[in-house]
Amino acid sequence: MNGKTLESTYRNIGKSQNTGLELISKNRLFRILNLTSTVNLYYSKLDSSSFMSPHNQLIRINSTSSLAWSANVMANFMLSKTFSGQITAEYESPQLISQGTQNAEFSMDLGVRQTFMERKLSVSLNVRDLLNSDRNNQTTSGAGFSQTTSSYFHGRMFGVTVSYNFGNTKPKPAEMKKKEGSQDMNMDNGIE
Repeated sequence: MNGKTLESTYRNIGKSQNTGLELISKNRLFRILNLTSTVNLYYSKLDSSSFMSPHNQLIRINSTSSLAWSANVMANFMLSKTFSGQITAEYESPQLISQGTQNAEFSMDLGVRQTFMERKLSVSLNVRDLLNSDRNNQTTSGAGFSQTTSSYFHGRMFGVTVSYNFGNTKPKPAEMKKKEGSQDMNMDNGIE
């Protein structure tokens, strides 16, 4: 804080210790739904530190610690041989930053695809940030100030993709045998 002006800067001034654990689960539910779920747990400890500001003020940061977590779920579904989709949702709990906290974040994306003409033509529709909720909110405080900021790089976005495959993209049986033979030889010789 410089008089009535609040200045913000980034600086490496201290040490932190971090420990984490990641758990991943893949599940097939029914015949039409595959789920991939990820949970991350992490502990952060920020050591106390101090530094002189450009305006000759001594800034102290107290030691603090927190336990945070995040979760991600990706659901792939096949409603028919030609119609499929994916929903992805991600949540991050509040996290420790040097002079405050980064608030919780949540976002969800959705995509669907329909194929035509024996899968030569496909039309995909996707929506990023379906609920328009993906924002970065932080609360920081120090000697004589407290501030809350909110920012985001984009709002909800829609996309359409149309693809057409010309010709046969599957390898011929003779090419597959040749490729398998060369892979076996490379593995025997230690060559990738």
